[in-house]
Amino acid sequence: METRLESKDATDLALFVKVSRGDIVEWDRQRIVESLIHETGLDRETAEKISLEVRDIVEDSGIKKYLTGPLIRELVNTQLIRHGLIDTRTDYTRLGVPIFDVHEMVVQHNKENANVPHGPEATNLSLAESIKKQYALLKVFPSEIAAGHERGDFHLHDLGMIDRPYCSGNSLEYIKKFGLNLPNALSISKPPKHPEVLLLHLIKFSAALQGSFAGAIGWDAVNLFFAPFLKGVDDKRMEQIAQMLVFEFAQQAVARGGQSIFSDLNIYWEIPKHFEGVPAIGPGGEFTGNNYEDYLPEAQRFATALFNVYKGGDGMGRPFFFPKPQLHITERLFKTEGYEEFLNLAAEVSSRMGNTYYVMDRGETAKISECCRLSFKLEEQDFEDAKTPWKMRYSAMQNATLNLPRVAYQANGDDEELFDIISERMKLMAQAHEYKRRFITRLLSMGNQGPLGLLAMTKDGEPYYRLHRATFLFGMVGLNEMVQYHTGEEMHQSREAFKFGLRTIAYMNKESERLGEEMGMRFVLEQTPAESTAYRMAKLDLAHFGDKAASVMKGSIELGEMYYTNSTYLNVRERINPIERVKKEGMFHPMIHAGSLTHIWLGEARPDPASIANFVIKTFKKTLNDQICFSPEFTSCLDCGKTVRGLA
Repeated sequence: METRLESKDATDLALFVKVSRGDIVEWDRQRIVESLIHETGLDRETAEKISLEVRDIVEDSGIKKYLTGPLIRELVNTQLIRHGLIDTRTDYTRLGVPIFDVHEMVVQHNKENANVPHGPEATNLSLAESIKKQYALLKVFPSEIAAGHERGDFHLHDLGMIDRPYCSGNSLEYIKKFGLNLPNALSISKPPKHPEVLLLHLIKFSAALQGSFAGAIGWDAVNLFFAPFLKGVDDKRMEQIAQMLVFEFAQQAVARGGQSIFSDLNIYWEIPKHFEGVPAIGPGGEFTGNNYEDYLPEAQRFATALFNVYKGGDGMGRPFFFPKPQLHITERLFKTEGYEEFLNLAAEVSSRMGNTYYVMDRGETAKISECCRLSFKLEEQDFEDAKTPWKMRYSAMQNATLNLPRVAYQANGDDEELFDIISERMKLMAQAHEYKRRFITRLLSMGNQGPLGLLAMTKDGEPYYRLHRATFLFGMVGLNEMVQYHTGEEMHQSREAFKFGLRTIAYMNKESERLGEEMGMRFVLEQTPAESTAYRMAKLDLAHFGDKAASVMKGSIELGEMYYTNSTYLNVRERINPIERVKKEGMFHPMIHAGSLTHIWLGEARPDPASIANFVIKTFKKTLNDQICFSPEFTSCLDCGKTVRGLA
């Protein structure tokens, strides 16, 4: 279409434009010119030409009174494409959600995340995440990486929260030492002097952190760090403080989309070696003159009180989903008086409610755990930081998960090709981590007034978010189905199939180390908690690889409920002896340095707590398994809301 000669002034089109800032203005072609130059850097001559073409389309359209800003932008983008200005069009595009989709979000429950209740906040979350996902794939990551995610070669988690790191491990000592003094807060609290105030500071700080992280907020050695505040506290008050802590966390429907705070409490019965000889911080942020080992009785009483709360459940008999208790099992545990009774209590919670996660800290290792299975193994610098425990703050910045079954489909039975594809995909995922690091670094550099002001605060002389200690995660989905397609057998079906699974994870571990050295970043494998991703990848593979994918995926294709086995798990539907499952799945764990977990499904069974405690001890002493938990079944009454153990 030839552009007409400029014979009309901008005001000759007697139209008004409804603009996104909430105003109605007169049509002015020059606004297109200026916005193209400002937003995309397009030269003025080309911008003038595009604007004239759009003016002609508008004139020919027959529109008599009103235009909208989005419509004009669509017309401009159409002309940019006609001129081959694809990159300019990308910079000028408008992000949004179709009105039909918005209606569905408002009236229908989004079932992708079981933790999100249906309501206005959930709608806000869904809309915001939709826009930010589009932004991330267009502006944060280059097209090759974005395409890899969209195709399903790999999955970049939490794209809807692209402006946040993934998850964090934190220390209560930061609150005890500096109080609740957050950027842009309307009021500031000095360091707490009473355990109830410390508890409330912990809850409020966790809620604030949840607004700056996409994943879980983990707290290290909570019972130990509370202990100096609990000196002289009687049993009744101790029980009340424990109840307050669990209930306040569980009932804070203030996090993303109206969720509870995604939180974890790390608990020790003994004094971890790295906290021995460390001066204790007490009320008012002052050192007490004692070390933490001097408060072991208070720490143990508080741990017992917490597990008694978990054992009782909430007011309707339901288990507490958050905060999750992460009980650390160490060599020192078995040398500390009273451990048998305490471990039996934790095991009783497992049998009744399934809450307890058992974290295996063997030898001289130590961890801080959060999420369902993520943990950070402490290194030499971390043990040095333990002398000033408020500095023990850790984070995984991003998680990227590899679609392993697709690798097998594309390799067609060729071992060399399979590992070459894994290397190629992991390289792209590593580059995605680098782009995320650059983006978060830029946001943090804006300081207290920037979008990550909370993480940029420097109460102890360095930013709260310790960028130099950030970890970047390589996850995996469908190892079992990859092995099944490649070898003809699932991992539990033959020694050869299982060994090929081990070989694959060993290869991924070495690749992550190699890429980390090459790029100067800390890459580690993680057993991704990726149930929705396992469905997404299976669905995409069914569409693109047809019978190949259908031959190995699990679930029901007819009902649209297909999935891949998560991470490195054996087939969850197979009746595999729990001891064998823990042993076999545990053989992958030493290569997965960011955390692994085995679920032991109890079903309706209610094992004796002593049997569970014995199982935990044997897992610690006779396997390589990193973390286990026991998952029972419950029945909830839809009328009264009461929940009982087992299937009624």
